[in-house]
Amino acid sequence: LPAGYYAIEAMRLEKGYRAFGRELTTDINPVEAGLTFACKLATEWDFIGRATVESAKAAGPRRRVVSFTVGDPAAYLWGGELVLRGGEPVGQVTSAAWGAAVGRSVGLALVGPRDGGPAAPAWLRDGDWSVDLAGARLPIRVTLRAPFDPAGERLRRGDL
Repeated sequence: LPAGYYAIEAMRLEKGYRAFGRELTTDINPVEAGLTFACKLATEWDFIGRATVESAKAAGPRRRVVSFTVGDPAAYLWGGELVLRGGEPVGQVTSAAWGAAVGRSVGLALVGPRDGGPAAPAWLRDGDWSVDLAGARLPIRVTLRAPFDPAGERLRRGDL
């Protein structure tokens, strides 16, 4: 059975789990990382940075950490690849691996509109997405949800 660091990395990406130093840095706020569920904003509890998180949520994220799967099951991404929307560069793959559970490369990327506007769900949903792998542009499926569902549905439908 596959075991070791690369297997753990692939499972993390299939579940959409973020990693410190890649998808979680001092430059990426919880709204952009998709982690507001962990911020207790629905409570009255105060915490360091609460005002900043609330302000970022109200303004809307200018970029987002998104999950993706590669259309070509033979492609193998490592991370660092350019992400394109409609042929224009809009971000970079932060983490990638070949996911055995979904049968293709999976990953997380940080993307945002070139005009500096918000990275709204409609912007993500309506785009023609691809990744540049050594000069070849491969179509990818971008979602705000993890590509693996432990309940049995491998590739989610209607993610955004």
